[in-house]
Amino acid sequence: MDEEYDVIVLGTGLKECILSGLLSVDGLKVLHMDRNDYYGGESSSLNLTQLWKRFRGSDTPQENLGAIREYNVDMIPKFIMANGTLVQALIHTDVTKYLNFKAVDGSFVYNKGKVIYKVPATDVEALKSPLMGLFEKRRARKFFIYVQDYDEKDPKSHEGLDLSKVTAREIISKYGLEDDTIDFIGHALALHNDDDYLDQPAIDFVKRIKLYAESLARFQGGSPYIYPLYGLGELPQAFARLSAVYGGTYMLNKPECKVEFDSSGKAIGVTSAGETAKCKKVVCDPSYLSDKVKKVGRVTRAVCIMSHPIPDTNDAHSVQIILPQKQLGRKSDMYLFCCSYAHNVAPKGKYIAFVSAEAETDNPEEELKPGIELLGPIDEIFYHSYDTYVPTNKQEEDNCFISGTYDATTHFESTVADVLEMYTKITGKVLTLITMFLGSEVKRSSRSSPRPRSTASHSPSVHTERSTPRPSSYSSPPKTETSTPRTASYTPSPETGNISLYLVVIYLEKSFTRHDYHSSGSTSDDYDFSWWKRRSSSDEGMSSGFMEEIKDAIKTYQASKKDPVAAAAEVANTSGSIACVTQAKAFQDCLDEYETDISKCQSLMDMWCKCKKSSMPL
Repeated sequence: MDEEYDVIVLGTGLKECILSGLLSVDGLKVLHMDRNDYYGGESSSLNLTQLWKRFRGSDTPQENLGAIREYNVDMIPKFIMANGTLVQALIHTDVTKYLNFKAVDGSFVYNKGKVIYKVPATDVEALKSPLMGLFEKRRARKFFIYVQDYDEKDPKSHEGLDLSKVTAREIISKYGLEDDTIDFIGHALALHNDDDYLDQPAIDFVKRIKLYAESLARFQGGSPYIYPLYGLGELPQAFARLSAVYGGTYMLNKPECKVEFDSSGKAIGVTSAGETAKCKKVVCDPSYLSDKVKKVGRVTRAVCIMSHPIPDTNDAHSVQIILPQKQLGRKSDMYLFCCSYAHNVAPKGKYIAFVSAEAETDNPEEELKPGIELLGPIDEIFYHSYDTYVPTNKQEEDNCFISGTYDATTHFESTVADVLEMYTKITGKVLTLITMFLGSEVKRSSRSSPRPRSTASHSPSVHTERSTPRPSSYSSPPKTETSTPRTASYTPSPETGNISLYLVVIYLEKSFTRHDYHSSGSTSDDYDFSWWKRRSSSDEGMSSGFMEEIKDAIKTYQASKKDPVAAAAEVANTSGSIACVTQAKAFQDCLDEYETDISKCQSLMDMWCKCKKSSMPL
């Protein structure tokens, strides 16, 4: 341990493990320590014995709850937005190869009549939904069309509104939406936890709704969320493995990790059990430097074990229910999160439900009662609360980078935002995550044709499947064995076509016609790919078969410009969809930004080439 490191990371929570992985990939020498003997810290997943010991002080849970080791109970329960920043981070770092995911069955919203309504996931569900009346649906439709067409770079889509100045309240009033509709959109779609957003610039509000819609379109399922098999405790372990692969050193069960400072107040190392490891910078959660943080709130939560799904959720095995603040007379929202044996977090027939909120009283049992009443009979219930902290130190003065505490929300967007901000402060550079190829362009295309049921096949790195459990005759493999994940797929129908592939074909066409990449003597139907071939090495390059696949796709598109959706469907059905779209889009975005300075995009091109090569059949 008596060595010098670039960075020492204290705590193995999700934020710390993501940073450890990213910094190790950057080539920094990283030492990662934790006072606990397990990974995850506050974001770990506990088995039944650990759960009982933590909340009951006993190691003997009731026998009727099933096998102890089949429980994986999250301490920070959250779903993952399918097109959100955490998925981008997973794909960017290739951590998805260590994880499998399932789509979440549904998302619901609560009203003060103690009724829950499903948040529509399809056009048919939207038409049948009792959330709005007929005339209100027409007004809401106009608002959603504006949101889906909005593009920051296209002033024509702004309709004369500057969303950096116009408030969310003003843009909503333009469409005359009712209070209940505003509640639904602001809290169930934009996922704001209070109404402060109404008086803030509308740009964030619109981006959040677009993210929800893009995530909903990404995988087959009734919600915009995905969730890892065996619980969220798998996430920090996966990023820890990434760090180890790139040379990071891990030490668990290290007591009394004390940060050492020099005479000027800068962190110079960490001491544990009489040994000191020197470093240039320290990254940690608030518990390791309690004198450099301040309390900003408190989260209260109920953990419930049940033998049935939540009533009125169509027997969903995984579900989120949002209880907006106005419906409860609170200052912030309440969240209900449920998963089950379908995600391998409990024995067969058991469900784990969580009710979470920002604490507004000192009585969690009474405060969480509205959410708990929605659950029906409960086998066991545990209450716990924790304070939330934010750092108060000046990182440039003490070289200490402290993460904030996890909030009460049931998604990871704020978590990853904190990680990216910390990464920039630590390294002095901005991390540009690979962006999903789902945006306003896809949405505009879908207005003239039905929305595809799934786009999962266009991100082959993320393995997902529906939450519906396998037939009873199916015998799942033990956890210690490795099984090939069942990847969600999408075959375009003649009516819908493969919209995303269509857009890939368009941008591939643009790629080889701009910046003089094609020969000056070529025609519009004859592309010169020699530049690309010169840039690709034998180890990292794409095979000639892939080059032919691209050219054939472009020609198919050009030959059927009058019916591009059908053309894309034909390409997908005959030659298979083009793999590694995420990496390809990142490369194209880089070219768009740097114009002729292609050297800045070399690493992204190599990532695309490597991904494509690895996805080729042997």
